[in-house]
Amino acid sequence: MSIREDYEQLKAYARTDGAIVGGLWILSFAFFIGEFYNPLFGFAMMFVGVFSLVFAAMRLKRYRDNVAGGAITFGRGLLYSMLVYFYAALLMAAGQFVYFQFIDGGFLVSQYAGMVTSPEYKAMLSAYGATTDDMQVLIDNLSALRPIDIALQFFTANIILGFFVSLPIAVMMKKVRR
Repeated sequence: MSIREDYEQLKAYARTDGAIVGGLWILSFAFFIGEFYNPLFGFAMMFVGVFSLVFAAMRLKRYRDNVAGGAITFGRGLLYSMLVYFYAALLMAAGQFVYFQFIDGGFLVSQYAGMVTSPEYKAMLSAYGATTDDMQVLIDNLSALRPIDIALQFFTANIILGFFVSLPIAVMMKKVRR
């Protein structure tokens, strides 16, 4: 195969795996929202989030062994992993935009505002040298963000996370032909 065909094949597999990882991230985000109703969803959120990282590494290994002939360079593994996280971040940003635009209706901000007024949270704030007024300013700033702003901020954070997670994954999955 030519280099271009290899690259197109790599992108196609990365898109598929990115869609799956993005779906896992959306599920994890749904568990995050559900955590306000039942604290056990917090464990599910963490489990799905960590599993998505392990899943992406397993998919790179599968790509290496079944498609790339059992060998992959660090650069190609890094590109594959970064593309997976890029596509996942795109899907996650779209999901978060839909949530904040059409579903949330101020729920998340009201939950955080309720937490700030609780006695436990006030004690924690005082231990860190912050005040309730400081947190109220942050909540007001959060409520002023548009859904697209929130989605783009998470998109950027997920891209950066994906880059840093891709480095050790590419190192672990690197395998040269002998």
